[in-house]
Amino acid sequence: MAQPPRSILIVGSGVFGLSTAWALTKRPSFDNTAITIVDDVRGASFPPGDSASVDSSRIVRADYADPDYAELAALAQEEWRKQGDDELGGQGRYTEAGLLLAANESAEPKMSGMGYTRSSWENTSRIARESGQAEKIQTLETRADLQRFLGVDGHPGDWGYVNRLSGWANAREGMLWLYERVKATGRVSFVDAQVEELVTEGKRVVGARLDDSRVLTAEVVFVAAGAWTGSLIDLRGRVEATAQPLGYIDISEEEFQVLAKQPVVLNLSTGLFIIPPQTRVLKIARHSFGYLNPVLVERALPPSPSEERRPIVVSRPLTQRDGSRNAAKALPADADEALRQALRDLSPVKELDTRPWRETRLCWYSDTSDGNFLADWHPGWEGLFVATGDSGHAYKFLPVLGDKLVDCLTGTGGRLGDKWKWKKEAAGDAGREIDGRFKGLVTMDGSRAGRPGLILREELSELSAR
Repeated sequence: MAQPPRSILIVGSGVFGLSTAWALTKRPSFDNTAITIVDDVRGASFPPGDSASVDSSRIVRADYADPDYAELAALAQEEWRKQGDDELGGQGRYTEAGLLLAANESAEPKMSGMGYTRSSWENTSRIARESGQAEKIQTLETRADLQRFLGVDGHPGDWGYVNRLSGWANAREGMLWLYERVKATGRVSFVDAQVEELVTEGKRVVGARLDDSRVLTAEVVFVAAGAWTGSLIDLRGRVEATAQPLGYIDISEEEFQVLAKQPVVLNLSTGLFIIPPQTRVLKIARHSFGYLNPVLVERALPPSPSEERRPIVVSRPLTQRDGSRNAAKALPADADEALRQALRDLSPVKELDTRPWRETRLCWYSDTSDGNFLADWHPGWEGLFVATGDSGHAYKFLPVLGDKLVDCLTGTGGRLGDKWKWKKEAAGDAGREIDGRFKGLVTMDGSRAGRPGLILREELSELSAR
């Protein structure tokens, strides 16, 4: 980008979109750029309630096997730790409760849950030493060590460590905090509407057509639509929407007093984790290969102007905005059992696994094959920048991500910009129907568990048949 554009249209108000708008308002070079965010909030507050970034809690950690993400997360934590009422981490928006990261012994190669956990320990230990806080990292060498530390009888893992420099954030409140600050700048216009398709003129993307037939135009169209991005742009083999299960149960005041003192607990071999409660509701979740929801989309932007738009099958989120509350919130049987297993293995409070769910939810990621974000100019279209591929680990970067994305936008992304560039080759047959069956993209960064390729409607059908 030779010079700042006169206008930018940001499609999506999640972590990528809101943080980018925030960063743009703080850069003098964009002082004369008109900024618009469009998202489908149905008359409610931005961002929409079914986006991945709006929830009771998200893990905030520098515990990464990849040193670039570890360092970026450590930078973000400097902002999260600011606890003034008007600062991001204040008023309960961030709690540094610590993180216990564990894994099970496996014969798998380095990029397994255990390989990821040990590499993460190496990176976080280095960061802690450099900040003079090496004592904040404690290894737990055996299953018995993990059981004693957590006060559990189940199988929390075979090796792990505690990082007392990590914690968790109230994701919903953090997003509302950022939205209010972006809005208060007076620089950003918010449009509540569903984007039906991207509009082109020749080789250039010039705007977005909304569900009420209006067209919003801009010199740069910045698509940050999260798990919905694949419905607007053909990203098959590069980015794909997957659903991850969340469950919430009511707990007593006595149980709250115990659980609120626990660290976040995450086993990377099972993907199961529990985040300490902020109220008398406990959240349990699984970070896995996820469920796919292949559907036909009619108007996704093709890879280049030389190709016509045609219907394609992509995995697309199924949420409340699709009009089926029950389907959007139902848990497949394997997910229900897995979350209950998490309560048996990771919680010191017994028999929580027998309680009815207060609420369940599917959280939709936009996954990439290697877990890296995608933040780059589209190679086939002018005027189109794509920022997506959160892969389930973007929220912790909320205070710093936008600045890095604007660096990518202006061609100064450095190491992260290289990591997030458009990949020349798509991932094999991922995102295609082979012999009548949809083949999903598989994220192989070592942080996932479970069985890849599960189709949501099939898993829910099995549940209904029981």
